[in-house]
Amino acid sequence: MKSPLMNTPRLTVAVSALLLVLALVTFIPHAVADGSIVETTSDDQSDMAITIYNDGTGLVKDTRNLNLPEGEINLVFMDVASSMDPTSVHFVSNTNPDAITILEQNYEYDLVSTEALFRRYIDKEIEIRTEDGRTVSGILLSYSGSLVIQTRDGIVIVNNPVEIQFEELPEGLITRPTLKWSLINGSGGNHECEMSYLTSGISWRANYVVIVNQNDDRLDLSGWVTINNNSGTAYNDAILKLVAGEVHRVQPEYARMAAPMAMNGYGALGGPRGFEEESFFEYHLYTLQRPATVLNNQQKQISLLEGEGITVDKIFVFDPGYTYYGRGDTAEADIEVRLQFMNSEANGLGIPLPKGTMRVYKEDSSGSLQFIGEDSIDHTPKDEEIEILLGEAFDIVGERVVMDRREIRSDIWEYDVEVTVRNHKDERVEIVYWDYVWGDWEVRRSTHEYEQKDASTVEFIIPVASDGETVLEYTIRREW
Repeated sequence: MKSPLMNTPRLTVAVSALLLVLALVTFIPHAVADGSIVETTSDDQSDMAITIYNDGTGLVKDTRNLNLPEGEINLVFMDVASSMDPTSVHFVSNTNPDAITILEQNYEYDLVSTEALFRRYIDKEIEIRTEDGRTVSGILLSYSGSLVIQTRDGIVIVNNPVEIQFEELPEGLITRPTLKWSLINGSGGNHECEMSYLTSGISWRANYVVIVNQNDDRLDLSGWVTINNNSGTAYNDAILKLVAGEVHRVQPEYARMAAPMAMNGYGALGGPRGFEEESFFEYHLYTLQRPATVLNNQQKQISLLEGEGITVDKIFVFDPGYTYYGRGDTAEADIEVRLQFMNSEANGLGIPLPKGTMRVYKEDSSGSLQFIGEDSIDHTPKDEEIEILLGEAFDIVGERVVMDRREIRSDIWEYDVEVTVRNHKDERVEIVYWDYVWGDWEVRRSTHEYEQKDASTVEFIIPVASDGETVLEYTIRREW
């Protein structure tokens, strides 16, 4: 005798012996018996725009042309981001904003999956085909690890299902995230409707490629925007905007699951169809001058800017970071190599640079580019200095020693410090050396010139001849 399930439409899931995998879904969709139900998909889109923020937030504006009957209707709006914030949704008819009144909104995101199907079919009948060709029909009792089924002959545990048939798609499960509105339309006919919302799961970051010349005094810079889209939907032929700046967001009480500009003469934001930059509130906005498609689960890169012949200084920094107490009197540290340049129009830039990573390359003797270091920069306005740390100098050695400390009185001490720098390069170098002092202090004597950088930092410049050695000696008096 045939199982009664054999005569009804079914949803079929193919399963391997080790892992349950959703493979095929077949069911008869519910007919739209009530003419007041209107469904719309991305096929109805007339415009798509997305503004992306550094923090992983996107503002989506989805415009669709819809034929809406007059009266109370149910609008089913499909193909939205699965990571959307439903509390941020705004829906309006651009054709007649006063015609539509929204009564209720529901966001449905319980998507079809093997786990969801099994959960909905507990205590319901299913049919299973095993690896050895047997068919088992009965009531699903459990699906944790193995399938436990109540059949006419008793309880059966199935460890090797290859196909599972369900009678129908359970109510409430959907194949894609969907917004549903109950609304009243006072003007039947065609409406251009715009739905906007915030979504997580999409972010952008600037990445820069820097090439320095043989003398380390000029560089070429190109910038790229890298977009990561894991928001749960694609944005096809979208107007793409990027916001550079830290936009404050209210943090949820629970954890959610879940750039280019046109420069003239001194560079170009991605070329004639790249990004254009503008000030926007207290941020900077970069707008791509052509439509772009950003697919779901895609990383996309777009050219942001280019600059050539930028003047740069290579500096060597000795920063042992030791205090005068608690960490010993002798400090050895590697000499850091840094690049400094001005983000100014006179220097071939002069544009707001979004935060990101600068990777630096240089040609070797054979003409091949070699990677020499990278560093991150923060959002940098025009006419500000950029400094990036590349690494440590191989042929320069620094040592700092506190040679003596003297108690002048209970709250005043003096320290004699000796700093030795050895240069094994075949060229003269200058070393920037920093010392840190807290309280009220002064430099009582020094063999080299110095500058007080701030309340607790003193800076010395130490010149060192080719294959030579320089010793800096100074005395600090400190009162607290």
